[in-house]
Amino acid sequence: MAAATTDGEEPGAGPTGRVGGAGSFASSRRVILAGALALAALTGAALWSTFATRPEPSIPTHGRVVRLLTMERPFPDGGRYPGDPFIGPEACRDCHPAETALHWRSGHARTLSSAAWRKLARQVDHTTVADPERPEVSWEYRFADDRLYVGRRTPSKLEELVAEYAFGSGQHAVTFVNVENAETPRILEHRMTYYARTRSFGLSPGHDAVPRPPGLTPLGGYPPPSDAWSCFACHSTQVSTGPGLRIDEDRLIPNVSCERCHGPARAHVEAAARNAPTDALKLPFGPGRGYTAEQVIGQCGMCHRHPGKPGVGPLDPENPHLARFQPVGVLQSRCYRESGGGFSCVTCHDPHDRTSRDRPAYNATCVSCHEAGSPQAGSASASTSTSAPAHDRPRSAHGLPCPVEPTGDCVACHMPPVDAGQGVLFADHWIRVRRRPDASARQAPGRQ
Repeated sequence: MAAATTDGEEPGAGPTGRVGGAGSFASSRRVILAGALALAALTGAALWSTFATRPEPSIPTHGRVVRLLTMERPFPDGGRYPGDPFIGPEACRDCHPAETALHWRSGHARTLSSAAWRKLARQVDHTTVADPERPEVSWEYRFADDRLYVGRRTPSKLEELVAEYAFGSGQHAVTFVNVENAETPRILEHRMTYYARTRSFGLSPGHDAVPRPPGLTPLGGYPPPSDAWSCFACHSTQVSTGPGLRIDEDRLIPNVSCERCHGPARAHVEAAARNAPTDALKLPFGPGRGYTAEQVIGQCGMCHRHPGKPGVGPLDPENPHLARFQPVGVLQSRCYRESGGGFSCVTCHDPHDRTSRDRPAYNATCVSCHEAGSPQAGSASASTSTSAPAHDRPRSAHGLPCPVEPTGDCVACHMPPVDAGQGVLFADHWIRVRRRPDASARQAPGRQ
């Protein structure tokens, strides 16, 4: 094997066989080395640029797929535990098919569900929404593997979670919630809520408050344990079978079913099956009990709010926030105060059915009480709007033809829709004149 040279010659080459001489070869090596260094520098710069602008790896997904009784799982035939007084909504259908059919289409029947169970979960698949307050943040929704994934993307990272519960019937809005600790309880109310009126996402109620309430985080809010439990309590028939504020997810009965208003019905159903006397069929709350209007309003007000309950605020007739709490307004109205104990929520609403949008029927109910000479005048004891008589000639509260709204649209003047926040409209139940459709009317009726 030829020995290596020290002057840059190729091994075995004579003076005329040199490639370029020692100086030329050294120069070539310097060029190659410089090129390699330049290439390395460019490669490093490219890699630095890539990693500097690429979002960090996603934070691991958290959240579960929940399966709820009476929806994804049947209510156990023998009850959830020995001696369970509840029997589940399906048991009511055999004897009360009409009421059950009405209830199944109502908002009460779908006010709480697993997030993945809702049709909305599929409708928002591949939706990206800009955060209303933070332009650098976006929210991404995708439905995959029977899960609704909610992602919060920033320039540096993507934080994703599986939405567990969906609160709200969808008539006004749907808010997603995750239970992080059922014992405390600790729940995360998602920052973004879906609003039906605009068919889009916006900030959840209270998340835009100034100053910021405690518990708000980039992903959403953590209400105090008592408020967290109340959220489930008002969207369920029963939250827990034990004491305290625990959310018993295995035994939770979702939605406002028959037994939420009438009471546990296992004994009632068993008595009916053995043809027991009528007295044995009575439920804690129901027909034949002789409830007053105040008691009926109190029953509805347990969730739709009652004066004095937390969050209602001052009873200011111009406070738009109160439109969200219908019983509060009803109790302040002259219709209730001067009805002799006859005017309540069920005067205008069928408690089993979804909220009617039949404006003429509501107006007929108003006239049935206020028409001069009517047996109901001064005592708003008519049953519901569906049974109220029709009238060709609208009357005012004083029994005279209405000088302001000749078409007889009482609701337009006395119960107009009010924006209670986030563009959600509620009929004002503090029944009075809020606006007049015709400012040039000759004379307005007395203030309601």
